[in-house]
Amino acid sequence: MLLRRSPLLCALMVGTLLALPVHAGQMESDASVHEQLLGAWRLVSIETVRPNGEVIYPFYGKHPRGLIVYDRSGWMSVQIVSDPPPTVPKADSREGFIAAPVNEKVAAVDAYYAYCGTWTVDASRATVTHHIDQSLYPGELGEDGVRHFVLDGDRLTLTAKTHEMGEEHERKLVWQRLRAER
Repeated sequence: MLLRRSPLLCALMVGTLLALPVHAGQMESDASVHEQLLGAWRLVSIETVRPNGEVIYPFYGKHPRGLIVYDRSGWMSVQIVSDPPPTVPKADSREGFIAAPVNEKVAAVDAYYAYCGTWTVDASRATVTHHIDQSLYPGELGEDGVRHFVLDGDRLTLTAKTHEMGEEHERKLVWQRLRAER
């Protein structure tokens, strides 16, 4: 009887009911992508694409090495070592590294990149966002790095827009899933 007297209430209820399956389906999709991203991934390549389509390798070289890990609790970490990798300092301890000549420490830092934080997925936009909690670059702390993703079997491609060297670029990182050895 209430619904007959209030067309607005009826429309509101119908609209709410129609929206529920879409929202529930979206949550399942985000959860599904979350499950697919879990684990460790080995870096295959990094390409920087200029606005004219030219592919360049300005920071990491043509054959960098790296690892990205997405864990079930919502944390992630990434480490990248440039090609060629640093060869100095030769120290095998934190104390030795700190005591090394400044130019050697600069060479090591210039050839390395790392950050960690939490991560979230938006399957409808095909994005994973890295919420940076710690980084080799202090200026990145608190940033949200949005990456578009493509999952193709055991390959994960992450792309991000960036402004560097005076122009807009697209950075494309390809990762290969690592399987646990038993």
